[in-house]
Amino acid sequence: MDHPVGGGYHNLTMHTVLLLMLAGCGEWEREPFARAFVIEDLADGIGGPKAVAQPGDFLLENDQIRVAIVGPRHSMGPGLFGGGLVDADLQRLGGEWTRGRGNDQFAEMFATVNMNVTHATEEGEVVIVADGSDGGPAIVRAIARDEPFITLLGGLWALIGAPRFNISTDYILEPGARYVRMETTVWAISTGASAAQPDAPPDNATMLDGTDELEILTLALEEGLAFGDFYLQGGSVDVFAPGLGFDEDGAVFEETAAGRNTFQDPFVLDFIAGTADRVSYGLATLDGQLFVPLFTSSQTAGFGAGVRGNLEGDRLFEPTEAFTYARIFAIGDGDVGSIYDTVLTARAEALGADAVPTGELRGVVLEEGTGDAVSGAHVFVYRPGDDKPWSQFETDVGHDDTTPDGSFGGLLPPGDYELVVHERGHPETGRVPVTITDGKATGVALELPRAGEVTFRVVDERGIIVPSKVTIMPADGAAVRDPVLGDGYIAGDPEAVLFCPYGECRATLPPGDYEAYATRGPEYELGFATFSVSANHPAYAELQVIHAVDSTGWISADFHVHTNPSHDSGVTPIDRVFTMASENVELMVSSDHDFVTDFRPVIEDLGLEPWIASDVGVEVTTVEVGHYIGFPVVHDYLADAGGAFDWTGMTPEEMIEGLHEMGRVEDPLTFVAHPRDGILGYFDQYGFSPYEGTPGNLVVDAGLITITNLLLSPDNFTTDFDALELLNGKRFDFVRTPTLQEMDDYAADGSVTGYDVLERTFQEQQELIDGVYTFGPGRNGQVDDWFSLLNLGYRYTAIGNSDTHSKTSTESGCPRNFVVSDTDDPAFIDSEEIARQVQAGHVFTSYGPFVRFMADDRYIMGDELSADGAVDFYIEVQSPSWFNVDRVELYRNGELVKDWQLDVPNADTLNLAVEWSDTPDIDAWYAVIVMGDDDLYPLYTPVEYPPVQLQDVITEALSSVPAVSNLLSAIPPHPRDYPVYPFALTNPIFVDVDGDTDGDGELWEPPGLPVWLGDAAPVEE
Repeated sequence: MDHPVGGGYHNLTMHTVLLLMLAGCGEWEREPFARAFVIEDLADGIGGPKAVAQPGDFLLENDQIRVAIVGPRHSMGPGLFGGGLVDADLQRLGGEWTRGRGNDQFAEMFATVNMNVTHATEEGEVVIVADGSDGGPAIVRAIARDEPFITLLGGLWALIGAPRFNISTDYILEPGARYVRMETTVWAISTGASAAQPDAPPDNATMLDGTDELEILTLALEEGLAFGDFYLQGGSVDVFAPGLGFDEDGAVFEETAAGRNTFQDPFVLDFIAGTADRVSYGLATLDGQLFVPLFTSSQTAGFGAGVRGNLEGDRLFEPTEAFTYARIFAIGDGDVGSIYDTVLTARAEALGADAVPTGELRGVVLEEGTGDAVSGAHVFVYRPGDDKPWSQFETDVGHDDTTPDGSFGGLLPPGDYELVVHERGHPETGRVPVTITDGKATGVALELPRAGEVTFRVVDERGIIVPSKVTIMPADGAAVRDPVLGDGYIAGDPEAVLFCPYGECRATLPPGDYEAYATRGPEYELGFATFSVSANHPAYAELQVIHAVDSTGWISADFHVHTNPSHDSGVTPIDRVFTMASENVELMVSSDHDFVTDFRPVIEDLGLEPWIASDVGVEVTTVEVGHYIGFPVVHDYLADAGGAFDWTGMTPEEMIEGLHEMGRVEDPLTFVAHPRDGILGYFDQYGFSPYEGTPGNLVVDAGLITITNLLLSPDNFTTDFDALELLNGKRFDFVRTPTLQEMDDYAADGSVTGYDVLERTFQEQQELIDGVYTFGPGRNGQVDDWFSLLNLGYRYTAIGNSDTHSKTSTESGCPRNFVVSDTDDPAFIDSEEIARQVQAGHVFTSYGPFVRFMADDRYIMGDELSADGAVDFYIEVQSPSWFNVDRVELYRNGELVKDWQLDVPNADTLNLAVEWSDTPDIDAWYAVIVMGDDDLYPLYTPVEYPPVQLQDVITEALSSVPAVSNLLSAIPPHPRDYPVYPFALTNPIFVDVDGDTDGDGELWEPPGLPVWLGDAAPVEE
């Protein structure tokens, strides 16, 4: 039967289809086995981009899969303690996969009950129960008392008298299985203090049934127990959920925007899956649904069972009661279909084949017109009428499928479905109906329409090809890129974004008309070209980027950079170097989470030394005590994680000292990253107040949280670091403290923009001074924090970094630092000297504008001068013609003293060159802010999905529960979606007018806080 092109059946006979399927689906014969053992050497482990298992951890493997369980220690992954599943891969045959050279792409998962986790850190708390030598299953057990996942919860549990308990999780691997069965048991349930240290779980536990309804918060806070997992697939895995597809971020955004509280009303899913390079993963219950209140690739929680206690008695549970929750962790070939196969198989084994009927779908994908087999194509399975897919197959997937014949297939429950074949860059296809019959195989052949191809060449003003980025837009604005189908979400709706590190690159596109923009960071003009693509004739386009901004004497640098050794990043070191070179970042510093990465050999192998330099750093990534970065540090190639240290139980001062001990120089640069990032922010966690204090004395008060986290005691707050990361990624909500009026207006009608909050007008400042209103509550801006710190004598260098974990959601060098340098050639950059220049304050941070700020013709930002009379300042601002700067602000001791309103559009690259004199009567510091309300797209994509912060999600969820709502403050509304604005901040020039008046040996004396600087208004109930 012939069907229309665009997803129809190809006119092959079914005999040919079956022959193709048989040719591509051979399996090696493997004798079933299972075993568990302690890893003695890294060569015993799995290995791969995300592998973190160490000697002393545990390995479970059979003839199909391998997983690693953290031993009795603190986890260096996204979890906290031992007992989590950290590494996972298929059992791969062949010498290239042996001795720890596997393909783990998974971050970590661990059981949770009522948001508490297993505190397994001592010997005997992670053990082998069965090693599999008897031919049966291999079992590893994690058993310990419970511990709140974050300290915030611990304080709440103590206040409301939440139950505490012991937790034991058995990881059970049967011979021949492609899944690990996990059974979590809870017992010794008491109120108040945590249960005693357990020896073994009881043997009388009640196995909990799955369910189609689960009130997670009600159970966890008031009525009983909610069982689940923190399922953190990580940045290398593309998350898939049936009924949502691959765009979980879009689904969360849509539901949140509609007012849905996902803790009260969680996503209800049949399973969760994720695909990665040649491997896939999945989590599912055996007889019920998963309830997902927290849903991202890096932070997902899936609950599957619950039990109510005795609400009429004195206690919810008797000491003798115990409960067990079972579910599976599946490992597949790289697509969702192989995960769903395993889920259905496991359910049939647990419930019986009659309870889980299945049929088989088998098929091929062929190119329209040529009949050539297409490898790597995606076949999506829809339930009739649904707008988002239920499952997904990939053609020629899996290391066992060695024939490139375009074959795909797997199990499905009996019923009617619709199939869509999809491949990024190809035209969209129609749906093909198919019926699956119980116990039978159904064959199908699908066609994929042909794509076109375009080649780009990007040159500079000299005609020399240069590294660059190319953003492709459909001429009619109708991009067919579809995040739901795994194309990856890119804000701004481009058809594709290409990184061209050697100045030339190629793209596959649906036939049509397009526009292309070439960018090379904010110092260059945009290149532009139009072109047309057809399936039969390749297209070619040449674009030119012109270096418009004179940045002589300064280099651009990004000191906060992540790649796939970080659990929440999937970018390879090679791709990270490509993005940095294409964005014209001239110095990149690695800062993977608790892992030391060295890009220098990668840059050398790629031959990109003329365009980019690198040095070695590390980010100390605690869960609740802040994040700290240092460079240059030593990369120890023989040490675990490259020489990163275990920060567990350390104070901030000890972690800063640890960075110094890692230093390649005597005094490496150290800085605090994103200090106002909620639970991950140093200032937020310690309760630093920018409204109080005297010179040399800060006010910090973390509040009641210190009862359950002694590390947050004010005595542990340190000021012993060099710099503060005031600009971080695209988090403009971190930058300035909004006024109460701005917050009220935003809450009322959303009329206040991110630019309005960034801008500080004389009228606003005067109304703050006059007490017309105060700063808004609950949102302290990092720049305003820094102003207060400078006024109190803490001369931290202001910097800004991308904190990039991806390639397009936050681009390399967004923002970046411009640092004084004696060379403009990346091949000759002395990164140790750059670190010293940053420590000296000879740097400004920018999302685009280039700024020169001087005093008396020779002092630059970071310098100190002595003056007897007027000081002459010079401010120069440059930008390329494609974006505008409309405002420049000059601050003295944190107060706005002069502003310049610039005409837009800016007529020239030089937007402002002005001299201004001031005669301070006390010691003073001066800093410049430059801004504009333009959109820096296509250089930087806009923020369309507001960031999801773990602390905000939990606080919002708990604030709706009567038992704890009076203990929590509401999250104040503020702008969280916006374009990336032109914005730059200089470091101060310090002016001494009266010498050393207090005898401390320092000429410059801090002025103290302005008398009008009042605390933010309290949050209204």
